[in-house]
Amino acid sequence: MTKQATLIAALLLCSFPSLAQKKLPPRSIRFQGAPQYTQQEFLAAAGLKPDSRLSPNQVKASAKLLSDTGLFAVVKFANDSKGLLFSLTPSSQFFPMHLDNLPLKPGKELDDQLHQRFPLYHGQLPATGSMVEGIRKSFEDMLTVQGIKATVKAALTSGLGTQKITAVDFTVTEPSVRIGAIQLSGVSPAMQAKAGSVVSSQSGNAYDTENSGPGLQRTFEDAYQDQGYAAVHVEVAQIDPPKVDNQGLEVPFSVTIREGDIYKLGAINYPADALVPRAEVARILSKFQNGSGRPLDLFALATRDAYHSRGYLDCSVAPHPSFNEATHIANYSLEITPGPIYKMGAVQFDGAPDAMNAKLTHLWTMAHGQDFNEGYVSSFAALAEKKDKALSKWMQTVVTTYDVKPDPATHQVNCVFHFAKAAQSAH
Repeated sequence: MTKQATLIAALLLCSFPSLAQKKLPPRSIRFQGAPQYTQQEFLAAAGLKPDSRLSPNQVKASAKLLSDTGLFAVVKFANDSKGLLFSLTPSSQFFPMHLDNLPLKPGKELDDQLHQRFPLYHGQLPATGSMVEGIRKSFEDMLTVQGIKATVKAALTSGLGTQKITAVDFTVTEPSVRIGAIQLSGVSPAMQAKAGSVVSSQSGNAYDTENSGPGLQRTFEDAYQDQGYAAVHVEVAQIDPPKVDNQGLEVPFSVTIREGDIYKLGAINYPADALVPRAEVARILSKFQNGSGRPLDLFALATRDAYHSRGYLDCSVAPHPSFNEATHIANYSLEITPGPIYKMGAVQFDGAPDAMNAKLTHLWTMAHGQDFNEGYVSSFAALAEKKDKALSKWMQTVVTTYDVKPDPATHQVNCVFHFAKAAQSAH
């Protein structure tokens, strides 16, 4: 990859004595163009001290340190009447940091440690540069302190999380990292077998820095709520340090459970001022009736789908319980956060011959700029087959899949249908 930062030495030869290593008298050192950083952070990152005596080569070396971080597109330096001035132009793109499977705890404490080592680290990273490489090496050092010899890789990765963010991702490539032993407390005799089966299903799974803990919490909550423990409270904590064995690295957890009582499901209260009528939710819910799942979960899923059909792709649905201790009935109120409406962008039919592409384009009725309807996309292929005999005959020879690509910045959705030739059975 080409070097992103351009280092421009704006000092004239006459500004320095002829001997390159001769140090100048002490003068003030200033930085401008990137106000998000303090002068002290710049000095530390450039390996300088205030009012230092510097040779021209030392100035150039300090400027190169700043340039190599990847944080700046341009680094200039020059002498003026006040002293030495570094002028900086920040790079155009920065990305959040994401820990894939490192057994470290993201948060303020880790950020503070990185800031001490890299004074210009403020939580965002360039795609490449000495800062990214330095942080990668620091993670290996942190694991070494815990007795873990690991190889950490840094890479720019897209598709993380529900918003499909792009981030600088740090991954342990060697050794493998897994969920280790799970220590349970608070489990009643009636739930010992159920909780034990959850432990068996989770121990040994691939470890995820951000999601293993919350995932364990949800899994135990689901197991208990399936048995009617609607008020169960689960606390999950990662146990340090990880365990190293011949199979790789195991990260143990403790799980503390406060079971509460068993409740029956009562009413599910739908907001009176909801943007989508309850009748639409009921229509979608009727399609789930023959499926498996808890009624509350299915209702929340139907609510989300109803909002998605109106373009609210970021909609979240949170059920809030109220417990009647006398009757042991749990009633729920839904909190719905719709988010913005997404609009239809472009549709593409990848792998379709020109004649079939034209037919599909003609049948597609969700216009550019119209409120996006996720349900229309999922049913389009089946609808198209019914509308055109030639299209139906061709579609029986292909496997149809589709991608929905929402852009959280523009709130526009592009759709791509993929048509791949179906495998033919041998006769």
